[in-house]
Amino acid sequence: MQFEYTDEQTDLEIMLGGFRHINAFGTIGKGDADKLLKLIETAGVPPRTTVYINSSGGDAEEGIKLGCVICACQLDTSIGTYVLEPKSDDDPIVARTLYSGKCLSAATLMFAGGRLRHFPDGASFGVHRFAYKNPVPNDVEKSQVLSAGIAKYLDQMGISLGFLSLSAGTASNKLLELSEDELREHRMITGGATEVVWGTEMRAQMLYVRGKRDSIFGQHKVILAHAKGVGFMFFAVIEAQGRQDELCNFGVVELVLNGENKRIDISRRCSREPNDMDVVLMVNLKEGEAREVAYSNSFGVQIRASKEAEVFLGVSAMDTEGGRDSLRSLYENMKTSS
Repeated sequence: MQFEYTDEQTDLEIMLGGFRHINAFGTIGKGDADKLLKLIETAGVPPRTTVYINSSGGDAEEGIKLGCVICACQLDTSIGTYVLEPKSDDDPIVARTLYSGKCLSAATLMFAGGRLRHFPDGASFGVHRFAYKNPVPNDVEKSQVLSAGIAKYLDQMGISLGFLSLSAGTASNKLLELSEDELREHRMITGGATEVVWGTEMRAQMLYVRGKRDSIFGQHKVILAHAKGVGFMFFAVIEAQGRQDELCNFGVVELVLNGENKRIDISRRCSREPNDMDVVLMVNLKEGEAREVAYSNSFGVQIRASKEAEVFLGVSAMDTEGGRDSLRSLYENMKTSS
């Protein structure tokens, strides 16, 4: 497989960010994961760069390794070939064209490593049973190990094991092409944001319920917590994407519940601190506010320059469906009033 990295072409593209991509094309062979990692390290490819895949497949084990490199480097995946158009000296932004491509067989395993996974119009996505060529008796055991490895890998990437069943049910000499709806059903594609993942944890004297989501705006977390002697608290961990100053200094900070139907102004009582690539926001909640959060259909936090500003930074309200029981249990067990 071949890899080509393209970075920003103009000063405006550098200022705006996001004008980077990797084209990955050809047959997947041994050593390709090392080649991709070397390119990423040498070129300084930043997180959230999209890898455009155009491949009919190849070595399945190497496909998993490529997906693991993509995952570890926090890259996104898409299908096709992204090409720069001819540029004139006064172009502030250089035109780019996405040409349709295919992601087949082992290339689908590479694709699965994307932090966000996109399925553009005209793309082709096909699967079949993975098998060794010219099998010998020992390859039966190797195939079983490979299948177990693929299942574990897909689960780690948040993809339904029903996807593996589709592959296993298609003969290795045939190809099952999957639609966008089928890929979305099995969580192989995410679009611009992943589903919210909820979890409950306890640390020291603090019990909390956390929602986590990846999107084109970064990886964000919202947390409803209760600590002994402190009470209820709200935390947000916001991937800053170079906007630490705005996130820490914009004057308006509001919790938003049920989409944006309910707002709680916390501008004067929240703390905001940079933490590596993130900004961590924290505020103590009144018991009634904690109840509103716990019983909401979604919640997040918006940070704006003024009340009139239409554009916000922060975390769009996260759907609480997957964490509803945990959020409500936390509130009901920790509230002080009857």
